Amino acid sequence: MRKIVLPLIIVCLFILSSCDEYQGAQPYDPNTKITVSAMPKIESFAPLTGKTGDTITITGINFIDVKSVSFGGKPAASFDVISSTSIKAVVGAGSAGTVSVTNAKGSKALAGFEYIAPPIVVDNGNLALNKPATSSRPLNAANRPPEARGNDGDLSSAWFADGEVNQWWAVDLGAAKKIDEVVIKWEGAFASGYTIQVSVDNVNFTNVFSTTTGVGGNVTHSFDPIDARYVKLLLTKKGTPWEMTFWELEVYTSVNLALNKPATSSRPLNAANRPPEARGNDGDLSSAWFADGEDNQWWAVDLGAAKEINKVSIKWEGAFASGYAIQVSLDNVTFKTVFSTTIGAGGNVSHSFDAVEARYVKLLLTKKGTPWEMTFWEFEVFD
Repeated sequence: MRKIVLPLIIVCLFILSSCDEYQGAQPYDPNTKITVSAMPKIESFAPLTGKTGDTITITGINFIDVKSVSFGGKPAASFDVISSTSIKAVVGAGSAGTVSVTNAKGSKALAGFEYIAPPIVVDNGNLALNKPATSSRPLNAANRPPEARGNDGDLSSAWFADGEVNQWWAVDLGAAKKIDEVVIKWEGAFASGYTIQVSVDNVNFTNVFSTTTGVGGNVTHSFDPIDARYVKLLLTKKGTPWEMTFWELEVYTSVNLALNKPATSSRPLNAANRPPEARGNDGDLSSAWFADGEDNQWWAVDLGAAKEINKVSIKWEGAFASGYAIQVSLDNVTFKTVFSTTIGAGGNVSHSFDAVEARYVKLLLTKKGTPWEMTFWEFEVFD
């Protein structure tokens, strides 16, 4: 009996000792940090649409410990937590869909965001496209069309002058550019008399083209390269009884792909008085290449690699060719004719054609326009 009672006494003493040490719940310490982690919730955002760089205000709850914000699954460029209920976020690359906010507990999203994608810029070379335009029409004129209709790239919207002659329309290219071509796409009520002028200061203008016998349609006017910021169309004579009207005025600058490229010709290398073929594409309008005294000669240029081209300009000397053809090739063996005439009249001429891949461009001189050797100052190739 004594052997049983003694262990029981020891156990009871141990239990009593343990009970003395436990005094119940610990007293509250006001310095103890209380943390409550909850998932964020988005209640709204504004505006509902945005492009890259726009700021969107997001309203909700539990925003203090936000780690990330996204638009359509794409991270925001940056964001600021204004308070536990407000975030200002800047749209990054963006995508339409949901606005999402993430903290340590998780993510919540709200649908309805519309991302405004940046416009796809198609570089068609038209320097006038969507540039600021002005005209002679008074700002308060009745039925006054916006000048932007004349260079918006939309062939269903046109700019028209009032019912009088001696009107003008002009475009500011934004900076001085070296230009050499203006294209006008006339509506049915065209101008038969008009002049194209250029200026670098919008004060002093130079005429680069003028006619009194225009017949409308889509016309291309090429001229020697010139520095210009302002391009003005003077409308001096109506071609119909109605207001002079055009769909589009386009301004271009060209790069001569043939300049200083290797050239060859039909003239024998040992021919007397043989001019270097390089005279035909050296950019020097005081040096010319000429064939011998016969018809059916040729001159050709190697562009160095295949290029997509759509225009050739020839600056004839007085002894021009009245019959000639322009041919192109990728291998210098098989050639395709892109232009041909038997009634050439010399001068500076430009021949446009459907874009074609070519490395070699050949001028076939088939008929003399004068008794002298067929001669040209410069042969130019453009894309």
